Amino acid sequence: MSDEVEDCIWTFLGFESAKEGRPVQTWFDGLPPDHLDAVKDRLGVLQVTSRGDWDEPFFDPLIGEGGISEIKFDPIKCMKGQFYYRVYGFFEDEAYIFLHATNKKVKNDRPGKAIAKRRLHELQESRADVHQIDLD
Repeated sequence: MSDEVEDCIWTFLGFESAKEGRPVQTWFDGLPPDHLDAVKDRLGVLQVTSRGDWDEPFFDPLIGEGGISEIKFDPIKCMKGQFYYRVYGFFEDEAYIFLHATNKKVKNDRPGKAIAKRRLHELQESRADVHQIDLD
């Protein structure tokens, strides 16, 4: 990997299709403000972290899962319960592309990973596109 990519500031992009719209952006937009702040804090750290330093406990490369990986967030406890937010995505050049975001309620989120893999294939086949994620 070149030093240029290794030392970059990551751009966060989101999956977009005619059929699904911007599902990850919609998910971010629907988070309670305090939850969004916690998510933004983690993403802010990752955005300026070398790819080689994206590691547990905040990142899982999901080896053997068809090219997707997972960003993990600290559990958020509030009066509505406990939330285990995850964003599935992949690296492309100087971007990390968000494919699917969820409140992960099981140890092995097969349905969430399946959504992410399907969306990755749609991007690879040029049946979908990406957009800049807006966290403000």
